[in-house]
Amino acid sequence: MRPKIEPPQITLEAVRIVRIAEARADVSVNLKLSNRNDFELAIDLVEFDLALDGRPAINSRSVHIDALPAGGEAKVELAGRVDVAALATALMTLGSQLPVPYALSGTVTLKNGTALGFSRKGEIPVMRFDRALGSRP
Repeated sequence: MRPKIEPPQITLEAVRIVRIAEARADVSVNLKLSNRNDFELAIDLVEFDLALDGRPAINSRSVHIDALPAGGEAKVELAGRVDVAALATALMTLGSQLPVPYALSGTVTLKNGTALGFSRKGEIPVMRFDRALGSRP
C-alpha cells in the first residue's frame, strides 16, 4: 500500500520589490517549503498565486527545486511581475507599520506527475516586505 502524500507546508518568508518600471514591478518572493512526510519529495514544479491585503498581486512558477528531504525544509526564491496598482494598498499599509495580510495558494507537482494543492493565509511583517525599498526615516 502506498503511503498518503502530504503536500509540503509552504510559508511566505519575504516579498521584495526588485524594480519598478512602466507601471510594472518586478518582485522576488521567498517561500519556505516544509516536508511533513517521512520520505523525500522529488519536486518538479511549484506554481502559486499570492494576494496581498486581499488583492491579487503575484502569480509565478518555479524553474527548478531540489528534492525536499523527509521532515526537511528548503527556501525557494521565485520571481514575478505585477501591476504597481496591485501593490498600492500593501504599500500604504507599510506606512502604518502593520503586518500585511497574505493568501497563498497553488500546486506542487512532483516528478512522478502527482499534483498536490496547497493554501495558506497569514501576515508578513513590514520589515520583511520592504527591505528593498531602502531604509525608512
